Amino acid sequence: MEAAKTPKPVTYMRRRPELTPCYRILQNHLNTFISDIDREGRPLPNYVIKEFDAYLECGIPAYGCLRFVCKSCQKEQVVAFSCKKRGFCPSCCAKRQVEAASHLVDHVLPMAPYRQFVVTFPIPMRYWLHSNKELFSKVYRIIIKEIHSYYKTKALGYGIKNPKSGAISFTQLAGSALNLNPHLHILFCDGVFSGINQDGAETFRFRNLEAITDKEVEKLLVEISSKVLKLLKKHGYLNHDGEMVNHPQSDCLFRGHKSLAMATSSSIVGTIAFGPNAGQKVTRIGSGFGYYEEIPLAKGHRCFSINGFSLHANTSTNTCYGEWQQENKILPKSLTRDDI
Repeated sequence: MEAAKTPKPVTYMRRRPELTPCYRILQNHLNTFISDIDREGRPLPNYVIKEFDAYLECGIPAYGCLRFVCKSCQKEQVVAFSCKKRGFCPSCCAKRQVEAASHLVDHVLPMAPYRQFVVTFPIPMRYWLHSNKELFSKVYRIIIKEIHSYYKTKALGYGIKNPKSGAISFTQLAGSALNLNPHLHILFCDGVFSGINQDGAETFRFRNLEAITDKEVEKLLVEISSKVLKLLKKHGYLNHDGEMVNHPQSDCLFRGHKSLAMATSSSIVGTIAFGPNAGQKVTRIGSGFGYYEEIPLAKGHRCFSINGFSLHANTSTNTCYGEWQQENKILPKSLTRDDI
């Protein structure tokens, strides 16, 4: 038999951001770009410029580093400082993503099946959501409340008393083409928790529910879209006929920086914001809010769209959860009306 090969020791290798296309483009053209828009009277906010400057220093030892020495072999290694920003630095964003996922799995999320709900919005609405935090908060509460209501109503139909659902959500700002596309990724426990009394103390037991159906996803999306459109009318983003208002409300940051508003709107509709090619389209966009008589369109299993809104609910961890229960000799709770 061939002898097993000894694995090579893991060694640290410095990442080299200065060799990437993104770094080279910013390094060569950032100052010219900032000077041009300043000359046009449309300066960028200071926090945007600081984000660019921090990225150009991230991972470069000349801007700060630590020297580590191995106690056993005395080998020295230099590790450069990170920018730790939340904008577009791929290294720091990836670190934060891994840290957040590890924290949720180890300290927050209970062992239960989960389902992901992805909610996207009509193209005209994306600018409003990005430029008005208060509006985004109200829309977010509508969506969370409707999905919570779905699980609660379904559990009550099975006779479960005082059911409680649980969720955690993340807002993603960009689409696959790096275009501005604020949308929600919401992770819901695919079931409910019911309170029971044991020795005078209230504890909670997780109860499985049947998987959401296509019909239920369709109904849920209709409720979400109708209530959000009603909210937009109430706050003056749409008139009584459902048409868009020319100058809706926005945060003072967008009102005070024309360049930021231009970059935001151009990214959403797929056009070039600055330079000699400003205004030219780079992608093809779809429809806006649609019309009120629009019928929900099935785009896939547990995936529907209506009036520019889209809801995808086909991704779940139910299979993994069942495998974990079998490995740990815990019988899965298959909920029926007979065992309540």
